[in-house]
Amino acid sequence: MNLAELKNVGAFIPTEPVKVPVEWKDYKFDVWVKRLSFGDVESLFAADDRSRSARMIAAALLLGENKEPISYEDAYRLDVSLASKLIEAFNSVNGVQPGN
Repeated sequence: MNLAELKNVGAFIPTEPVKVPVEWKDYKFDVWVKRLSFGDVESLFAADDRSRSARMIAAALLLGENKEPISYEDAYRLDVSLASKLIEAFNSVNGVQPGN
């Protein structure tokens, strides 16, 4: 397989985020989730002492129709149940199975 064939079969991650519905408490809303490439994931999980989950939310989740990013600081302070829902949305778009 050559580079052109890899591109044609979807081996490279598109930059457009994916809209995902989220239900949390009594709220239903959409978030936009960026698909992360191999390089994005490697950079995201580079060794440091910050929260990996908060880094992931800040790097990949966008809110509302204006696709507003969430800062690391805001992601770090999220309600645990909401953060879990956002991580579920991330996993669904990025093909991550729970426990992997």
